[in-house]
Amino acid sequence: MNFKRFQERQVKRVVAQVGHTDRFALYLGIRVDLMLKWDS
Repeated sequence: MNFKRFQERQVKRVVAQVGHTDRFALYLGIRVDLMLKWDS
């Protein structure tokens, strides 16, 4: 029981980190896209 609870916590942490990284990558992608548009 205790181990399962620990596992669930680890999974939630990984999911949260991936979600944060995803948003950051999306934000960077948008910025690069805007820079390229302004450049041309």
